[in-house]
Amino acid sequence: MPDNPPSPKEVSHSGRSRILDEAERLFRTRGYNAVTMRDIAREVGIRQASLYYHFPSKEQLFVAVTERMFERHRTGLQQAIHDAGGDLRSQLHASARWFLSQPPVHFLSMFHTDMPSLGEDNLKKLSACAQQCIFEPIRQIFAEAQERGEIRDNARPKMLAGFFLSCIESVPYVSNFPDTAKSEVIVNEIISVLLDGIKPQVETD
Repeated sequence: MPDNPPSPKEVSHSGRSRILDEAERLFRTRGYNAVTMRDIAREVGIRQASLYYHFPSKEQLFVAVTERMFERHRTGLQQAIHDAGGDLRSQLHASARWFLSQPPVHFLSMFHTDMPSLGEDNLKKLSACAQQCIFEPIRQIFAEAQERGEIRDNARPKMLAGFFLSCIESVPYVSNFPDTAKSEVIVNEIISVLLDGIKPQVETD
């Protein structure tokens, strides 16, 4: 028998974390509507009644999973951007590396397929959380770059953030095509197109 057995609170916290981990994996791979509480309980290895003890409904569990995932992205993005230095190109590369280091989330699919199944209050809650944790850090680096004169004055940071996030979200999918470059090369091309354009560079004497 261990000298210091875990307290009931520690056991409960550990069980909740395992539930969140397995639920996140299932929601990510199958989608909210295709996953049942029975599926999650089976994957965790607990009775369904025990699962309901931690989370009274699938919707509440999905909200908890998604909030935790968004917060993880917020923390990771902020650190990556901070460590990248003060220029936009480096910050975009750092942001892309962070996203690609994490399991694919498929944000657009989540918003169009999963979240409409939620109640209005939870839909608003998760939409605000996504805005604050995912979209805002990227919008901010474009806005700050604009203030430094790195991008033109009439560019819209919100639009640029949306474009960048959409492109980065597609990288894991595109990189699976036959004869496609590695993810790092695709990211380089995305950022180059975004910052340098797609027209041929005109050399001047």
